[in-house]
Amino acid sequence: MADDGVQGVDSLSAAEANLPRADVPSSPPPPAGGELRTDSGAVPPDPLTMLASKGQRFGAFLLELLLTVITLGIGWLIWSLVVWGRGQTPAKQLLKLRVIRLNDRRAASWGIMAVRQFLLSAVVYGIDVALIASAGVGALGVLWLLANGITLLISDKNQALWDKIVSTVVVSDTKNAYQT
Repeated sequence: MADDGVQGVDSLSAAEANLPRADVPSSPPPPAGGELRTDSGAVPPDPLTMLASKGQRFGAFLLELLLTVITLGIGWLIWSLVVWGRGQTPAKQLLKLRVIRLNDRRAASWGIMAVRQFLLSAVVYGIDVALIASAGVGALGVLWLLANGITLLISDKNQALWDKIVSTVVVSDTKNAYQT
């Protein structure tokens, strides 16, 4: 064989080259089987049009810290375990924010929230607290917070590092469009 097993491709004719081409969708398509709908039957809006601002994200972070202190951590943890199933944390619930999965435009599940909130943030904060208590310096936690803050500041989707890892965004859901 002269082509060494490489399959050739016919070039386009002038008429074919002038045919309109389909645009690439900017957001993921709905899952197979029809249009994406919430549990209530409504079609959810594109989450990228409802992104929480960087200021809202920072305010939620500060409120989360305050709620943790006020409830002595235990109340915050119990409250978190209840609202994670709605794609929220205690502060996000109060501020009407919600974590949305980018791949299917639904509120993050309890499991995604557990990974996002516990594995990716609380464990590091726990290590940070242990380092502060034992060595007087919490370098790992400070670096993690710094990396998240920088990522949030430069992200076009207002995502922190843990959002990028689990492919989520935080939206301002004042009308409960993503309520489960």
